[in-house]
Amino acid sequence: DDVVAMMLKNFDTHLTDAMKAGIAKQNLSIYQFVTLASLIEKEAKYEKDRPLIASVFENRLKIHMKLQSDASISYAMGTHKAAYSINETQYDSPYNTYRYEGLPPGPIGNPGMDCMEAILEAPQTNYLYFVADKDGHNYFAATYKEHMKNVQEHMP
Repeated sequence: DDVVAMMLKNFDTHLTDAMKAGIAKQNLSIYQFVTLASLIEKEAKYEKDRPLIASVFENRLKIHMKLQSDASISYAMGTHKAAYSINETQYDSPYNTYRYEGLPPGPIGNPGMDCMEAILEAPQTNYLYFVADKDGHNYFAATYKEHMKNVQEHMP
């Protein structure tokens, strides 16, 4: 109990009033905010990609489009793969954002402050898709056609 209390106090210390205001401005609870940041933590290998991935997820949430995060399937299935099959994307778990709309029921990992800040600093974009190459660099697209071009060019 003491360790949990210490961890929560540490989290509250790092979650500034400005951050809380930014979270509220985005109509997210702190729990939803941490859940979204946990997806970004697992999806983004490079710092420059984090705000853009946050933008993609925010855009999808606004239009009620499924997040389709491979990281959520990885968490749900307990596997870690570079890509998942169409069949695997239908794995039945509330954490599977290919199958269920919106955020998963809770965080899929422990996000760092950089991923939380990425949500608050996400640029306004029209991106709805991203794909990572074999080195973890992400490529962003506004349309499915552009996304498929990125998949063909950059997927291993």
